[in-house]
Amino acid sequence: MKLLDKTISEIKNSKLNERLGEMVGDIVSKFNEVLATNNVTVKKTSFNSKNDASNRLKLVLMHDRSKIAPGTLEKMRDELVDVISRYVEIDRDALDLNLEDGSNTIALVANIPILRSK
Repeated sequence: MKLLDKTISEIKNSKLNERLGEMVGDIVSKFNEVLATNNVTVKKTSFNSKNDASNRLKLVLMHDRSKIAPGTLEKMRDELVDVISRYVEIDRDALDLNLEDGSNTIALVANIPILRSK
């Protein structure tokens, strides 16, 4: 019975880690988009400079509305990675953190690929 309880507990923890990874992954994804804007690197959906300029402007406006300094965003990214790394092994090269503009709010969305649980 104890072995069964332990197995069930491990499965629950595994699912929790997966969900946590998805949630934090969305945060890192949007954060990286904002950081990329500072380097004028925007994900391109086409080779249209008008669209590129529009995307950069949207990201700059979201950054201004959030009132979060770029240095603060970088520090948040590092701290999130440190905390998550305590529990799971992540792919630091593939993590993506961005700000996303909602109807009345700005959301921090992350995408942190989890390699395995620790």
